Amino acid sequence: MGPRGLNAKVEAAKQKKAANKTVKDAAEAAKDEQATAADWAQGANNRGAGRKEAAAAKADEAARKRKEKAALLAEEEAGAGPSKVSRGVGAGMKAKKSKSKKKSDLNLLEEALVGDAEKKTRQQKKAAKERKEREEKARLDKERKAKEALGHTDPLLANTDDMLRNADLAGRSANVASAKDADASGVDGALSALSVGGGGADDEHPEKRMKALHRAFEERMMPEMRQDFPGLRKAQYQEKIFQLWKKSPENPMNRPNA
Repeated sequence: MGPRGLNAKVEAAKQKKAANKTVKDAAEAAKDEQATAADWAQGANNRGAGRKEAAAAKADEAARKRKEKAALLAEEEAGAGPSKVSRGVGAGMKAKKSKSKKKSDLNLLEEALVGDAEKKTRQQKKAAKERKEREEKARLDKERKAKEALGHTDPLLANTDDMLRNADLAGRSANVASAKDADASGVDGALSALSVGGGGADDEHPEKRMKALHRAFEERMMPEMRQDFPGLRKAQYQEKIFQLWKKSPENPMNRPNA
């Protein structure tokens, strides 16, 4: 038999010795408890004798149970070996740690869910604020560009628009209607069709004739401009048309005798 078998026997002997010691200690403890109970019983009066006997019996029963438990534990240790006992203890500790970890994980999950909800709310508020700021910025940019476009408009065109806004509504409607009905291919035809207050050669308001001619020219050219330059603003179309108007033979200012 090799050293390995010898070690096993030595280990078994140690375990048996430990078990016997446990049993012996349990017996001595029970004996001490019985002696203590007997002392209590002897020193008590007759009226409390019943209660003391019951206490002694209860102590005996407890000692007996402890003794049996110790004996069973000693037998299990002797039969199973130290590895199995330690494995059982480790399993119990592992179970406790697992429960603790599970509880901790649940707490972390709950905190994560609450944190995600708060984070999502903050993100929604931030997105709404940024969207509102973008819309406000776009509105301001649009107004600024419109003002810049008006600022870059030719002074003569701006003066023409002012005259249109300040002119009498009835006279303007009459001039525009007449311009649409007339043959506006030439200046003479447009001039013959347009009149304000029964004007003619002695018309006291030539700026009204100029205004009506320009308006008729603009209305005729606008569809072409929209087709050639899609996507522009109205002020930009008007600017391009006015540049053409300044060079157009329909403009009375371009006539030799103007």
